[in-house]
Order: sequence, then structure tokens, then C-alpha cells
Amino acid sequence: MRIRDYLATRLHFVTAHLLAGALCIAVIQLDLLQTGGDGLTWGSCLYIATLHTVLLAFALALDYSKQRSFYNQMREITHAPNPLELVPLLPRGKTAEQRLVGEFANSAYSHHGSAVLARDKASQFHIDFTNRWAHGLKTPVSVIDLVVQQSRDAESVEDLRRLFDSIQEENERIIHGLDMMLGMARQERFSVDLFPEQVNLEKLAREVINKHKKEFIRYSIYPQVEVTAQSPWVETDGKWMAFVIDQLLSNAIKYTRVAGVDGTKQLLVRIEDDTGDQGDGGIPLDDYTVRLVVEDYGVGIPEQDLPRIFEPFFTGENGRLAPGSTGMGLFLADRVCRELGHRLTVRSKLGRGTAMTVVFSTRAITSGVAVNQTSPSFQ
Repeated sequence: MRIRDYLATRLHFVTAHLLAGALCIAVIQLDLLQTGGDGLTWGSCLYIATLHTVLLAFALALDYSKQRSFYNQMREITHAPNPLELVPLLPRGKTAEQRLVGEFANSAYSHHGSAVLARDKASQFHIDFTNRWAHGLKTPVSVIDLVVQQSRDAESVEDLRRLFDSIQEENERIIHGLDMMLGMARQERFSVDLFPEQVNLEKLAREVINKHKKEFIRYSIYPQVEVTAQSPWVETDGKWMAFVIDQLLSNAIKYTRVAGVDGTKQLLVRIEDDTGDQGDGGIPLDDYTVRLVVEDYGVGIPEQDLPRIFEPFFTGENGRLAPGSTGMGLFLADRVCRELGHRLTVRSKLGRGTAMTVVFSTRAITSGVAVNQTSPSFQ
């Protein structure tokens, strides 16, 4: 910090002090003249001005010594390639102004560090998800390639039909994987893709079930929709809720078909009035109106896995029964529900089946989303 720059910043201070000294001499001179004195001599005036100037210079020198090191360090940090990384090297402030600047710099450094960690964590999450997603798609692609090769040796139309059914099954897995990737990408800017409206849950559930009808037929699963609620209409986003129901149905199909149950298997979708027995999620019970339950009679979830089923990439013991499991379906469904102000819960018993419940609030969009959009993701 050059002395010229320092004096430029203190110009008003120096001017005020010199003016104050001149006024003091003038006041003393007038007072002496009014009391009949001879007034100050030029030597006395010069002495007072010199004394005042020396004291002012001493004060400026002392202040300059306090400002110089802090200013120089701040200047070096400002002109560094990565200024925020050098903030911890900033010396402790000697004045209130320096301490305030230091607090501001340290606060910015802390927020920057938190943002970098969050960004790195999100980036690593996306890398892990993409790797698992790509690895998951390799299996159906390899199976399709193998089936195509086998089709060249097919001896009958029945053999070809069986091979084409296999191709269709693997293609459905690819479509499901692509839907999951698109859903993951859309969630990055959830509020931009949000369209709250009144949605008929019964109609929406039947549309999603119809999307999976080939899988239901293939695995001999009989889906049923029961509506006991006074009204199936809820406030939500139809496209996002279709995504959630699709994930819940896909999970139900996956773990019902590996349950080893002979004959026709059942899958039930219930839309019912909420009884208020699930009001432990931070939303007043009076706001709960309707819940949608997707209940299967599959393998069920082990009790020790239940607390972790909404964690990303967690497949648990059932993941070994269905090698295509990514551990992302329920994580994404739970995240969407939270963003919409709904709540996703699970009830399961090993060997007896699983019931996934989405609880809707009358103020899901107006209160739930406003809160959840500010909450961090992937933490």
C-alpha cells in the first residue's frame, strides 16, 4: 500500500483536522482580543499549527501501519488466480473495519467450500448413477444380441415368437432404464418442470397399469384398482405422479415375479381416504386427505433393509433376487414426493408382500413445494 494511496483515502480526514486546527487558532485569537489582550503572535500561531500537524502526522502514521499489512495481503489475494483459496492466509484484523472485512471473507470462503463439496458430491453421484445405469443397460442389450443370433437357427414360427417375446421383454427393461435416466435429469430443475393441477388418481393409476399390461400378462400378475375414497382427485403434478406410480409398479412387478408363487399373482392399487394414522411427517393431520397404496404379494422386504430402501443405490437382500435392480427407483420416487409435498411410506413383511403408500396433502403444492424446493438434494 503506497503512502499516496493511503493519504488519498484519508483526504477528508486530514482536511477536517487541518480546518479544525485553523478554527482553534481563530477562536483563541478572538477570545484574547475580546478580553483586552494583545492576541496571538505569529510565532504562537505557527507553534500551535506545527503541534497540531505533528500530532495529526503521528496519528496517520499509526493508522497507516495498521492498514498497510492487511491491505497488502488483501491485494495479493484479490489478484491471485483463486482468491477464495487464500482467504485463510488473511491476517487477523486490527481495526473494526478490518475485522468486518475478514468476517465477510471467511464467510464467503466457508460458503464457497460448502458449495464446492456439494457440487463434487452431486457430480460423483451423477457419475455413479450413470455408471450403474450404463452397466444395467448392458445386460438387456447383450441378451437382445444373443437372441438375434439364436433366431438364425430357429426352426419354427413358435421358436421365433418365443425369441421375439424375449426381445420385447429386454426392450421394456431398456425403456424403463431410459425413463429413469430422463426422470433423473428432469429433477435437476424440478420447479421448471412443475405443473400443479387437480389430478384423478384412479385414471392416472389405470393409465400407468395399462403401460405395463404386457408385463402383467407375461408374468401372470393380475392388477386391480380399488377406489374407496370419497373423491380420487388430488392436487399434484400429473406427469411426476405418473413417474412415481410407474416406479412403484415396476418394483412390485419385479419382486412379485420372483416370489415363486404358482398361478395368478395379484397386485392391488388402492385409493382411499386417509385415516390420519400416518401423520408423523411434519404436515398437520388436517391436511391429509387421500392416499394411494400400491400393494403386492411378492417376496417382501427384510426388516433390516426397511430403513434404507429410499437411499440411492441401495438394493438390499432382494437385489440378489433381481439382478437388474439399480437401487434408484424408490430413491427417485421418494424425492419426487418430497418435492411435491407428498409423503412416501412403506409397510412390508418378508415373504408376505409390500405396500407402498403415497399420502397426499390438501396443500401439497402451495405449502409442500415452497418448502422442499430449498432443501438440498443428494445429501
